[in-house]
Amino acid sequence: MAVSTALLGAIGVVGAGAAQAAPNCTPNVDNSGLSAAVVAHSHQYLANRRVDATGCDIGIFVGPGVQHVTVNDVVVTGANFQGILAYDTSYLTIKNSRIHDNGFHTLDSSAPALPGSGLHSYVGQSFGISLFGVSWSTVENNRVTDNGRGGIGVMDTGANNPGTINQNPSAPLRASTHDRVVGNTMSANYGGCGLVAATQNFGGHLSHLFLAGNRIIGTGTMSESGPDVAGIVVAADLPNSWVSDVSVVGNKVTNSFEGGVIVNAEAFNSSTRNVAVLGNTLRANNWGAQEAPDTAGVIVFANPGAEVPPGADAPKNVHTVVAGNRITEQFYGIYSVGDFPPIAFGNYIRVTSGGDPIFHG
Repeated sequence: MAVSTALLGAIGVVGAGAAQAAPNCTPNVDNSGLSAAVVAHSHQYLANRRVDATGCDIGIFVGPGVQHVTVNDVVVTGANFQGILAYDTSYLTIKNSRIHDNGFHTLDSSAPALPGSGLHSYVGQSFGISLFGVSWSTVENNRVTDNGRGGIGVMDTGANNPGTINQNPSAPLRASTHDRVVGNTMSANYGGCGLVAATQNFGGHLSHLFLAGNRIIGTGTMSESGPDVAGIVVAADLPNSWVSDVSVVGNKVTNSFEGGVIVNAEAFNSSTRNVAVLGNTLRANNWGAQEAPDTAGVIVFANPGAEVPPGADAPKNVHTVVAGNRITEQFYGIYSVGDFPPIAFGNYIRVTSGGDPIFHG
């Protein structure tokens, strides 16, 4: 299975119970089963401070309906699961901050294996910065490094809230829409992608995302949590889910375990639509030979191994544009699988010996 989804596990645990919180933590925030060092309130401006979340599951928690929160020039470190977790809210700004050394206590041998990844954890997703079901928000000019399960994640919520232990099977679907992730630096975020926008619910969706000017530096190393995956992923992972109108512009991705930029539809009736990959610099990516069998800069992947029930559609990537990118030190410049090859033009591509600048299979 492709790493862009293999390291993204959807999980539903009902009533797993809150972990014991350290004295400086607020326990079981929003009945999530997780504790937090800082619990934000609407219109709060958190600035010029250090959040040592040692002993807490979350560094800064922005809960449902807590709007117009700004995090500026803050250091968040030491959280067991998430540096910053926000879900089911809007108008959040996280900027000029340092998010490091969080998420190294999510793996638990007593937990069931997550679908796809096989990781044993009670939490499906755990990034340095997690925006799940969050709209009209900005993550800008942050340094997100040395975290245990990924860099920055933008996902949906619903019956599966990917950031919590306790789940609500009757929760409504909430998309992440109109979000900007711009000008951030990411590196050494193990066991997960550098920057990922992916659905995590049946029928869930994401739309109108702007992922621009980010710098993702793969280290080529492994940890107990897995490889430093790095990369940028735009994915419709679950059946009946879709991702549309995403711009991946002017990013620099090097030495990623998976493709530099991956546009992926994984399950039946899932699709990506109108994803633009423009003006990025991609070098020496997919050294882990994931969706493509050799190194690759851009991968557009409609999972050919997906089980498709009678009457359902195979996964598809529709109207993907790959233009104006600089792609070097890759066996494949652009590698695609599926019924709808990307529209590619104006790219500067230099492949390694025997390589193929543009491959469609």
